[in-house]
Amino acid sequence: MTHDATSLYGFINAKLRARIGLMRQSHSIEDLLKANSMVEAVSVLRDSAYTEVAQAYDRTGDLQQMELVLLHNEIEMYREVAKYLEGKPADFVSMLLGKIEEDNLKNAIRLWYSSIIRHRPMRYRSAYLFKEKILSDIDWIALINATSWKDVCKALVHSPYHVIVNQFSQQQIQETGLFVLENKLDRQWYDQLMASTNRLSSTDREVAQSIFLIDIDLKNLLMMVRFGWYHKMQSDVLGSLLLPWGKVFNSKEVHMYVNASAETRDPFTIIDRFYPGLGSMVHQVAEEKKGSVHPDELVALQNLRIEGYLHQRRQAVYHKTLASDPFTIGVSLAYFFLYKEENSMIKAILNGKYYGYDEDYIRGVLA
Repeated sequence: MTHDATSLYGFINAKLRARIGLMRQSHSIEDLLKANSMVEAVSVLRDSAYTEVAQAYDRTGDLQQMELVLLHNEIEMYREVAKYLEGKPADFVSMLLGKIEEDNLKNAIRLWYSSIIRHRPMRYRSAYLFKEKILSDIDWIALINATSWKDVCKALVHSPYHVIVNQFSQQQIQETGLFVLENKLDRQWYDQLMASTNRLSSTDREVAQSIFLIDIDLKNLLMMVRFGWYHKMQSDVLGSLLLPWGKVFNSKEVHMYVNASAETRDPFTIIDRFYPGLGSMVHQVAEEKKGSVHPDELVALQNLRIEGYLHQRRQAVYHKTLASDPFTIGVSLAYFFLYKEENSMIKAILNGKYYGYDEDYIRGVLA
């Protein structure tokens, strides 16, 4: 690493570590949990770094407007860090905004699908979509007002998503839904992500790939459980869903699992291979709930247990990154994760308070 790069990371990481320290010292999450009402929760935010979120509630009384402010702040957080950086690391951080853009696009297309294909009155929800430019040139207003799939494609003509959406017709979408389209959009973003990591310096590339390959492993595992085991997808469809990176994808156990008949697949072989102990935790859920819940609910509870465990693993990776080489992009990535995690917790707590759930229930959901 050059002297200039070391100095740059030294400045940025000192700034971000100070922010992380403030996040850890903040009592906002605990105070939100202890608030006895939505009004009290808003008061907590008003006296914190999230005062703009409280102001949104003061103006509108609308929970989803508060969430829109949280999303706006998250986007600005990425842009701010990108400005501190230079060259390829700055490009990489900007590229990470692509996931937020893609998720916003999927939400917009889901609203179009509900309104135009399902004939449900969902257009009012378009008020909660982010309509400013994130990365690409998307005509969000035209997309929201689209009355046909051709109009959807036209609104995306100057974006990298046009190539994918243009592969589908309105009849295809009507007959098969959005699942395949959304999977292709996800795959496109991960392709861009991995290509972007390859353009980083060797040190930054190693750090970034060590983090995102774990994310990919976890995503592949969840897809194999959810779609390969629970939904019993055919081998060719299941195989097309998996992201082609990481140790999980490249293992012989996964190859055998995907190609086995849907009725004989055993996800616990793979779970125990990569995450020893998780399988017994999932079996424990089945024992605890046996006979007391519907089989579909039991599978949902088992999926939640898997997701909770994998989230803890992801947390551990990011906290380890904070303790590693301070002169890499790792501190920025850890900061993004911690910021998003705090945002997610605030949204979950506000939803709980809005719908009148008590503190213990909300704590249980967050756990």
